[in-house]
Amino acid sequence: MKRNPVTLVTAGLIAVIFAAMLFAFQVRQTEVVAVTTLGKYSRTVDQPGFKLRLPWPIQNVYRFDNRIHNFEKKYEQTTTADGRIMIIQTFIGWRIKDARIFLERFGGDVARAEQSLEGLLRDAKNSTVGRHPLSDFISPDREELRFDDIEKEMLAAIKPKAAETYGIEIALLGIKQIGLPE
Repeated sequence: MKRNPVTLVTAGLIAVIFAAMLFAFQVRQTEVVAVTTLGKYSRTVDQPGFKLRLPWPIQNVYRFDNRIHNFEKKYEQTTTADGRIMIIQTFIGWRIKDARIFLERFGGDVARAEQSLEGLLRDAKNSTVGRHPLSDFISPDREELRFDDIEKEMLAAIKPKAAETYGIEIALLGIKQIGLPE
């Protein structure tokens, strides 16, 4: 029985593609990948390109988006150093710094990571705003405003905790809006 050469080439090509899918994976420029071997962390891959691996279930590949994620906190009341109540809305831009810590802490779940960041942001905001009078936030004199300093203080308070505890790098932090209670 004669075999068609086109059929043999096609079958060989399919076998090569299947083997490549089992033993290789691709990392995109926007990704960071954590690889586990038998359920335990083995390595982080943050350089784009094709990488080798052992087939599932021996090794699992967890992909994380390494671009900056935006997280906005809803309006919250806080008290200034001079006892005034104000309402502030803040935001942070974050990305995954350490894929191992992020995977172990959150299982790769961005929503759980943002819930944890919410608590850190609230603590940093309340402690920082509590050290400044209302005139640092709202003033007719532009020279009295200290927005940049306040945002830098909040960033300095949250950045090391997020990196060490959650494997997250806080790229930016800012005050989006300020309001006064009715």
